[in-house]
Amino acid sequence: MANNIVRVIGMAGGVIALAGVAAWLGLAHGCEKPGGNGVIAGRVSIAPELAAQVSPTDVLFVIVRRPQGAPRPLAVKRIDRPQFPVSFELTNADVMAEGSELRGMVDVLARLDKDGLAGPPQPGDLEGRYEKNPTLAGSKEVEITIDKAY
Repeated sequence: MANNIVRVIGMAGGVIALAGVAAWLGLAHGCEKPGGNGVIAGRVSIAPELAAQVSPTDVLFVIVRRPQGAPRPLAVKRIDRPQFPVSFELTNADVMAEGSELRGMVDVLARLDKDGLAGPPQPGDLEGRYEKNPTLAGSKEVEITIDKAY
């Protein structure tokens, strides 16, 4: 009897672990319709100590990536001449790779780019990350403060 209880508890733990991994990778949303509620929305503000470094020609990129995945973005929203605080909304229309969707666990960050060209941060660029990364796609109150200078 004790062996059966240990085996059942072990199997239950395995199922829970697999469900957690599936959610982390964005695989646990098989019941969602394609193009479903893949939305990430919120607001970007700038730390007071960096506000003087903002110029009218800067471009704000809100970037969504897979946690611990490839460094390339899953989705990006470009906002020219941002006036802080800036509200944003990314949807499946902002996804970079055809056939991909905003779903599962993601990291969200914002970069104020001096040259307006997407890519790795350059000297002078400013960046901030969502404090609660990773978060689940569908989050609509993502607050990011740009607080890092390169």
